[in-house]
Amino acid sequence: MRALHLIPLAGLAAGALLSIGCGCREDPVNLVEPTLEDPHDIGQYLSMGVYDGQPAVSYYDRTKGGLTFALGAFEGESVNWTEERIDGFADENGLDVGDRGKYTSMLIDGEDVWITYYDATNGNLFYALRGGKDDWETGLADTGGGSTPNAGRFSSLAMGADGNPAAAHYDQGKGHLRLTRWNGSAWAGSIIDEGEDYVPDDTGTEPMDADVGKYAHLYVDGGTEYIAYYDAANGDLKLATGSGSSFDIEVVASEGDVGTWPSILVSGGEVLIAYQDQTNWDLVLARGTPGGTWSTEVIDDGEFRGADTEIFENGSYPGILYFDGSDNNMMQASFDGSAWTTSMVAEDGGLGFHNETVVIGGTRYAGCYDYSLRTLHFQAL
Repeated sequence: MRALHLIPLAGLAAGALLSIGCGCREDPVNLVEPTLEDPHDIGQYLSMGVYDGQPAVSYYDRTKGGLTFALGAFEGESVNWTEERIDGFADENGLDVGDRGKYTSMLIDGEDVWITYYDATNGNLFYALRGGKDDWETGLADTGGGSTPNAGRFSSLAMGADGNPAAAHYDQGKGHLRLTRWNGSAWAGSIIDEGEDYVPDDTGTEPMDADVGKYAHLYVDGGTEYIAYYDAANGDLKLATGSGSSFDIEVVASEGDVGTWPSILVSGGEVLIAYQDQTNWDLVLARGTPGGTWSTEVIDDGEFRGADTEIFENGSYPGILYFDGSDNNMMQASFDGSAWTTSMVAEDGGLGFHNETVVIGGTRYAGCYDYSLRTLHFQAL
């Protein structure tokens, strides 16, 4: 597989104020014009939302090994971002708690901003809660198991069916899918799926221990919680459906090695899951009902397509943002009621990583990490 969360060629650090072009339909790229400290490398593992009518993002500062939140303000054709450093940065005494901030996922609920993220130094899932500008509470959200615990990768945060934040994540130490919930004063985690060992038939392939939970995506609709994720041992796309501590687990797709980079949308009574088929490197859409039948459709069969999917409601029909791994660009697939079409959203040889989308003032915007410029990319679709 092509390496999508790329290791930068050189370390770079963020400044306090970024000026980023927001794009338009006639000129959809308007690449970042950063006013940053040099060196800098910000924007990986970004998560995006809307705070008080303005765009907001959480992301990883790779140079400093820290978690950052930035709040945008539209000014003409650009967006100015004011940055707040949250965790993982050295303090005024030079003390550094370690590498924190990868795999961010953000939930904005009124004035509350919640973020879950990975503590790479200790192998835990952490959370941050914003009390106001530059006022953040941080702490442990969940731990994992195994001889060397290492949980918190691929965190996916949403408002749970009980009205409190919940986060799905991958416990690499045990190869499990976990879910942790906030109860108003603390987090409590549990195992959702322990997976099954891969036992080969007569194909000559090697057996593999159970390993589920990578690329976890939590989506909540109508009191039902859905988690799509990858079964690495068996090469399957799986779905957990339920709420509280009760979940039904099923295999959605299993032909070949499938199920990486899933994202979920519930529309018209159907569950839609966009994902990548790693056998053929295609963008694929599965649709169906939990516990029922599922159908799959190849949306883009170009070379190395379909990573970092973000499926969303595009008017009356679904749309999907995803990564073109051949040319390193952001792509969009659009459905018109009868057929899918694909188009290039932004091309600069380094866009389409960690795709996110939000709607502000009736306009849909896309955000991603710009690997070429080592910063955020934000534009109107």
